Amino acid sequence: MDMNLINPILVEFLYRSTIESLPSTMREIYRFIECEEDELERMAVNESHFIKLMNEKSPIRKAAEHFSLKVPHIKAVINQAQGEIDRTMIERYKRIKWIDMTDYKPAAKNKIKSKRSFVFVN
Repeated sequence: MDMNLINPILVEFLYRSTIESLPSTMREIYRFIECEEDELERMAVNESHFIKLMNEKSPIRKAAEHFSLKVPHIKAVINQAQGEIDRTMIERYKRIKWIDMTDYKPAAKNKIKSKRSFVFVN
């Protein structure tokens, strides 16, 4: 299934719920780095500035300090977390079903002919 065809709000929901399903330590490290990256993104004026900030204020190094772990360990945890997130998201995308309910009576009351109604089933 093409992820670009899925509602962005649904993608965000699936992404957040997938992160919630990670083991607690992995989830904490992942969230910490994600928050640090978001902060750097807010600070950056453009893409090259963001890359410079990522190098200067490395979220991975900050996470290593914060969690009292070595940088290679943090990198391994993040790689494992991202792999798990990707795998879970792909599995969930494959299970997604959209049912066209346009002709269902309550939706048919809508006078707009071009409006369609779908139900998402996971």
